[in-house]
Amino acid sequence: MDAKGPLVAIITALGISVANSSVGYIVSKRAQSKELNTFMGIVFGSLAIRGIVVVTLAYLCLGVVQMHQVSFALTFSISAFAGLMVEVFFFHFSMERTKRLQLASTNRPFKKKEVEPVMACMTAAYA
Repeated sequence: MDAKGPLVAIITALGISVANSSVGYIVSKRAQSKELNTFMGIVFGSLAIRGIVVVTLAYLCLGVVQMHQVSFALTFSISAFAGLMVEVFFFHFSMERTKRLQLASTNRPFKKKEVEPVMACMTAAYA
């Protein structure tokens, strides 16, 4: 297979993008058990390191190996955008779930108290 063909460029760009998103998912999943400041530091640090690695790999593929530029660039830009969207939705839904669990576990003083079934029967009998 020709290393400069469009099919190789497409497969390579998809591979780089999927690897980038997979590493981001693994890092963020492991960082979720940390406190918020540590979590943010790990996620943004990972984002910077992954960005440097991805730019270096893209330079090597386009500059050194001289893959098909249009195929590589279009495939990589679309797949990287999709991967980032998935990461954003993952963060959003995981933070919403964490917030929901924290609200459920706290003692809220203004929460409407439910009437116990025994008390409901007793109050209905006397009414």
